[in-house]
Amino acid sequence: MSDIKFRFTEQQLEKLASNNKRIRYFDSFLPGLVLDITKAGRKSFRVYKKIPGRANPVSVTLGYFPSLSLDVARRMARKVMADIADGINPNDTKRQFRVASVTLIETFDAFLEARSLKPITVRGYEQTMNCYLTDWHSKRLADINQTMILKRHRKITEQSRAQADLTMRVMRALYNFAKAEYKSSEGRSLFPDNPVDVLSEKRVWNKVKRKTTRLRRSQLKPFLEALNKVRDEAIMYRQNDRVAFCDYIEFVTFTGLRKMELLQLPWSQVFMEDKLYLLKDTKNGEDVEFPMTTKLVEIFERRKEYKVSPYVFGKATGKGWLTEPKKTLAKICELANVQITLHDLRRTFTSIAESNGVSGYRLKRLLNHLTDQSDVTAGYTILTAEELREPA
Repeated sequence: MSDIKFRFTEQQLEKLASNNKRIRYFDSFLPGLVLDITKAGRKSFRVYKKIPGRANPVSVTLGYFPSLSLDVARRMARKVMADIADGINPNDTKRQFRVASVTLIETFDAFLEARSLKPITVRGYEQTMNCYLTDWHSKRLADINQTMILKRHRKITEQSRAQADLTMRVMRALYNFAKAEYKSSEGRSLFPDNPVDVLSEKRVWNKVKRKTTRLRRSQLKPFLEALNKVRDEAIMYRQNDRVAFCDYIEFVTFTGLRKMELLQLPWSQVFMEDKLYLLKDTKNGEDVEFPMTTKLVEIFERRKEYKVSPYVFGKATGKGWLTEPKKTLAKICELANVQITLHDLRRTFTSIAESNGVSGYRLKRLLNHLTDQSDVTAGYTILTAEELREPA
């Protein structure tokens, strides 16, 4: 960038052109005032000066010429230079003003844009924002204080202890994001305090215990018998979607896999000859190969007979895969006289595997759980699908 110094006048500034390169002109009358001209010919007044004690000059944009006259630019420049002489970075003042006006929903949108989140995770965040924080969307993030956090947590707790904690975990994540995202020129956070910390200080987190429901061993046989009965009736009456739901529920029972990772399994990731299937882009971000047991081969073969889309648990309409197995699961539970959810089947699989002596590393791999990074041994334990076949 070319630099030229002379005493600015309105007439001379009007004559200046970019010549297809960026040029910076310095005002000899008021040192520190510059005019930058972009390649496109746009002219902007700036103050370019060092803050005492710092090595690099700061550049503060004043406005654009000729909309901003030279006389006004010089008056503004003197004020900016006075702040700089006092050790104040005017850009921080502007930044703080902008940050002070950022709203909760703007922060949320920026958070989603900055994170690589799966659609199901985004839907969960959006549901929390729209169910419990709608009236805060337009509030400035800087105006939400500890008292408001305490009151909102208490109010949501009256409806659901779990949702109250979940909502505040979302709020905590947004403030942590803002703390890292909005900083001064020196790298200091403009949101150093997280008001959600008050819940820990006052020890008022609900700390909802994790569910422990699962099928007991004595319930497993009646459950599978009920599942077979519902599926046989569905086959008889050509209720193909219900047949697919039964196959899916049985698959989950014998694998403990997560709901959407399995529902969206395409045939292109099933290798019948090798008796393997592949889950891509799983919850922990990894692609994982799993072995087919005898029971799974049986299910895959039946799904081939009912193939209606590119997906194993396919549906002829919509996105091509099944959506919600709750009604079919409820029918099975009614016949078996049990009360469980789909995730309870994952716990059932885990509990039975543990009681049958499947090692911790193999079980984590079968469930596609991440291993703690502090576990050095786990980093050396590489289990192939073939090595998982017997424990599966």
